[in-house]
Amino acid sequence: MPSIQPTELRHDHAPAAAQHLAQAFGGGLILAVLVGALYWRILSALVLQWWDDPNYTHGFLVPLFSLFLVWQQRAILPALPRTGSLAGLPVILAGVALLYLGDLGADNFLMRSSLIIVLAGLVLFHLGTRIFRAVLFPLAFLFFMVPVPGVIFYSVTFPLQHLAARQAAWTLETLGVPVLLDGNIIHLAQLSLGVTEACSGIRSLISLFAAAVAWAYLFLPVGWSMIFFVVATLPITILANAARVVLTGLIGQTFGVEYASGFFHEFAGLVIYAFAFACLLGTYSLIRLAARLLRQSAA
Repeated sequence: MPSIQPTELRHDHAPAAAQHLAQAFGGGLILAVLVGALYWRILSALVLQWWDDPNYTHGFLVPLFSLFLVWQQRAILPALPRTGSLAGLPVILAGVALLYLGDLGADNFLMRSSLIIVLAGLVLFHLGTRIFRAVLFPLAFLFFMVPVPGVIFYSVTFPLQHLAARQAAWTLETLGVPVLLDGNIIHLAQLSLGVTEACSGIRSLISLFAAAVAWAYLFLPVGWSMIFFVVATLPITILANAARVVLTGLIGQTFGVEYASGFFHEFAGLVIYAFAFACLLGTYSLIRLAARLLRQSAA
């Protein structure tokens, strides 16, 4: 007789568990449909910008990486208590308010960012604080898929253009190439190089910064090492972009203008981005080496 009781319990609880799972799936599906209907137009425009704007092509990878981070916790999340919190309600309302303000002011950044805040509020309201803390970073990382406001974008782009032009002009002069710097235009004997918005390095900075944050989260401990690694993307990007301008100038000066434009110009961009990524890898190796030496000295 004792061996029958577990079987009976399993039969009693199986329909209840299945019913609970079906209710949770149904509720989640309804919420997904509602959120999708509310943000369909906004998300469509966002995906089109990822496709058309070379500064934000990394946007396609951002939600995939966030989903990967959640999938990594597939063994932990089901074990956490799902006790909804009323604290999620004001977060949802704040997200809806941002959506309204963004729509009122035709501000894409506010409308797109409001989706992430609404998702955070829904997780907090329905699943509780424990699960919310577990998925907080994947949710926050979604902000990298949202293009920054034009005011911020151009306030960063212009200084980067000027800095790249000055560094490239100084390097070319050091290498013995006569240079006349006129604002963001570098005049050489055979050609003139205009350090435009596309050559400012902002594209590399945005994508490299997102990659560095993801890298640091996965492989570095929380603390100074993470901060140093992420901040290092700025000087690395500036160095790499100046190297691109210098390389373009040397090729154009030596072989002619036709070799410094078109395919070479695009190919040089890929090579310099690979160089920047290699510098980031070197920075990561130095951080790990420094941490190892500190542990050995402490021991």
